[in-house]
Amino acid sequence: MSEALKDIETIVAGLIATYAIVWSVPGVIMSAMVSLGDPQRIVFIDNQLSKDVNKLHSNHMCMLSAYISTRLFHYWVKYPFIRKRATTDSKKFKVFMWVNTMGVWSYILSFVLIIIGKFLT
Repeated sequence: MSEALKDIETIVAGLIATYAIVWSVPGVIMSAMVSLGDPQRIVFIDNQLSKDVNKLHSNHMCMLSAYISTRLFHYWVKYPFIRKRATTDSKKFKVFMWVNTMGVWSYILSFVLIIIGKFLT
């Protein structure tokens, strides 16, 4: 691998890892606000992004804090692929979802880049 390509790879990996680390604290706070706060927050997100809200909410366990936070993280991972389901035009919702989606994906990409780096060296 050329030296310039290695430098670019290092910079990109560094930027992704930096965003992941910087996002960690706000990500935990936002997750706690949704999972421990007003249930209407997750109900709104469910209504925007879930395929079948009625089936999801028919399970009484769906409103447990751990289940809410797990569901929220799944929405953050899947958001780039399911964002067309959202019916709201709220910029606040879109920014909230994109910031958190980039945070979760930055962790995923960081781990993938670490694994790739281990195999290439």
